[in-house]
Amino acid sequence: MGWRLAFATVRAHLGSYLASAGVTLAGTALLTAFASLLETGLATGRDSGFLIMLPAILGGWTVAIVGFGVVSTVSLTIQHRERELALLRSIAATPRQVRRNVVRETVIAAVPAIAAGVAPGVGLGAIVLGRLVDAGLVADGTTVQVGWRGIAFVAGMSLLTAVGAALISSRRAVSIPPVRALAAAAPQPARALGRGRVLSGVALLAVGLALSFGTLFMENGPLLSSTAGPAGVAVAVGLALLSPAALRPVSRLSEARLGATVRLAARNLHAGARQGGAVASPLILLVGIAGGTLYMQSTEDSVTHRGDDVSAQLAPVNYLVVAMIIAFTAIVVVNTLIAATRRRRREFGLLRLSAATRRQVMWMVAAEGAITAVLAVALGTVAVAATTVPYSLVKTGSPIATGPGWMYAAIAGAALLLVLAATIPTAVSALRVRPVDALTSV
Repeated sequence: MGWRLAFATVRAHLGSYLASAGVTLAGTALLTAFASLLETGLATGRDSGFLIMLPAILGGWTVAIVGFGVVSTVSLTIQHRERELALLRSIAATPRQVRRNVVRETVIAAVPAIAAGVAPGVGLGAIVLGRLVDAGLVADGTTVQVGWRGIAFVAGMSLLTAVGAALISSRRAVSIPPVRALAAAAPQPARALGRGRVLSGVALLAVGLALSFGTLFMENGPLLSSTAGPAGVAVAVGLALLSPAALRPVSRLSEARLGATVRLAARNLHAGARQGGAVASPLILLVGIAGGTLYMQSTEDSVTHRGDDVSAQLAPVNYLVVAMIIAFTAIVVVNTLIAATRRRRREFGLLRLSAATRRQVMWMVAAEGAITAVLAVALGTVAVAATTVPYSLVKTGSPIATGPGWMYAAIAGAALLLVLAATIPTAVSALRVRPVDALTSV
């Protein structure tokens, strides 16, 4: 097996690899924006402190967000190919050969995406720089500067993240007994979370809670968000890693008198907890980041009284940066949901052959999405609290963040809307395939 097979595989699974490439492109653009601001600040000297402070405070946890988004999407792409990888094993391909080919496929999809993400990233950096100039925080006439070192660093980080995800995911995939490939459409049994995943999730939760507690002892100033923000991100990622365990109790709904479609949806989520966790993970991150950062900024706004205050001048820039991060997370959510739903053609075909109507299948997909969204909002709210409670205590003396209640409702509603907007049209497209043909699709 070599590069020729890798290119052929990417063409055969173009939809799945486009999803991971889209996330890689968006992540590269976001990281390039911060890198360009940092390079501009370092090049223009001491009068550009905000150009160094902004990426220093926000850039670190943005790297974690982008890394998690890329890893989750690449991992889901490989997870969906477990049966195909088992088939390769059954024709005498060694685990090392299979893993090497998976890495090549990931590189083929990632490299063009990384190259395409640099120019939009420079543009985003220029927009943020313009806001800083308009706010009077950076001298007029300052232009964004991007050197080859910054671009090489971002490109290398994005590529290493994608390759690392491929290595980790393929290691589990090639451990599947090849005989499983003969079970053409058999549903995979629920599997326990890997030890590494559990340890990583618990460790991130501990780090996030430690940062949240440490925020209580920080001075009330612009650096307060440097611990409060990462606290929410660490808790959100930790909960996302452990989310399959949270989906398993959903099986209780399969015994409730809520209709056949809801019971079937609950059973699917319980049986496919690992895949359900992959779908819920970016939603948890979206809710945690959106709620934490927006309420953190609204709390800051509530204690800012003077129009010439630095915090008031920086608020529009912060909102812009938050919008960029939320947009990236939304891209991860949509791409993940589309990829996950597209790969269920065989399952939908089996349901149709079992006398289920298109409408019943659609209601089942909608019920799964709603249950997943509710769980993601609940877990994401924990991450929101990890950011806002200590931040608000330091700023206002109250554990309740200052801000309108409709903002939280809008975040929760947006999470549900994203799920339905991504899954329903994709399911409709999948159901257009004849059930018999769907059983033969890869």
